[in-house]
Amino acid sequence: MTSFKDKLNKEIGEAPRFTQQLQERIFHKAKQQSMQNRWWHYSTVMVAATLTLLFFIAIGPWKSENASNLATIVDLAKREEIKQFSIAVNWENNQFKAGRSGWVVRQREYDKGLETELFENVLQKAVLSKKDDNYSAFRDIWIEFDNKQTAKLKILLNVDQLAFIDIKTNVFYKVNDLKVASEFIAFSFKEDSTINSSWIPLSIFLVVIILVAWRTERIIRKKFNIPKEQKYVSKSHQRTMYIVHFINFIMLLVFIIKNWVIYIAAAMTIILVSLLFYIAIDYYYGREEKRHYISITSGLLTLVLFLGFILIGYL
Repeated sequence: MTSFKDKLNKEIGEAPRFTQQLQERIFHKAKQQSMQNRWWHYSTVMVAATLTLLFFIAIGPWKSENASNLATIVDLAKREEIKQFSIAVNWENNQFKAGRSGWVVRQREYDKGLETELFENVLQKAVLSKKDDNYSAFRDIWIEFDNKQTAKLKILLNVDQLAFIDIKTNVFYKVNDLKVASEFIAFSFKEDSTINSSWIPLSIFLVVIILVAWRTERIIRKKFNIPKEQKYVSKSHQRTMYIVHFINFIMLLVFIIKNWVIYIAAAMTIILVSLLFYIAIDYYYGREEKRHYISITSGLLTLVLFLGFILIGYL
């Protein structure tokens, strides 16, 4: 080894190949390149998350709708047939939980048929009245008529008497026909039993998904030799994760305050944005350990869980 080193020194000389100045320049260049790569990764994630959020807000059910422009909802019901309506259980006075078909979790949706005729009858038998505080919140209903106009009604109940408030105009109506009111009340409670019975298969489905996710993670860790003990690979990784957790918490809090969590679009926004964050961060900081494999798998299982929840909710 010594003779080889002596021979090598004679060929290339004993002076160091990298001067102190050159080493500093190389280190500075590498650090600058690392910062550029990091900025590119974060920028990509932030842009993708922002575009996803804006997309779902743009197409979401909370955008302004073609609300009724007639004097009363009763006039509209007498002139136009109901094309479809959605009904949601809600005993709270200060929230509205029904929306466009296909956009709200765990609501019942009806197209033209016996149900729409029943509700048309309810609206046509209603009369303008002075607001009565003896009624309590019962159901929320979103309606679309044949002329594309929409309305949001909060249905109120007092024993066997029915009333409702037009959310748009805040006008109070009473349904004086007790037979019509009783038929609609019976229909609503019958639908409640159908909705409540779906919680049993949903609970079983959630347990199965959790077990599958836990088992899948163990298989992936074992197959790709991904360590579990070390949660963060560096201080920078830890700080980044804290920031992401904080952003997700604020986003969820805003959606809850705005009552958007009942919307499928809002739930998809939260899930997709969170997945983009976690996959990108795990790929950037734990690429050598293949940590992003777990994030991707967990993300896919989360989407399956969400879609399964929606499908079971509408069975």
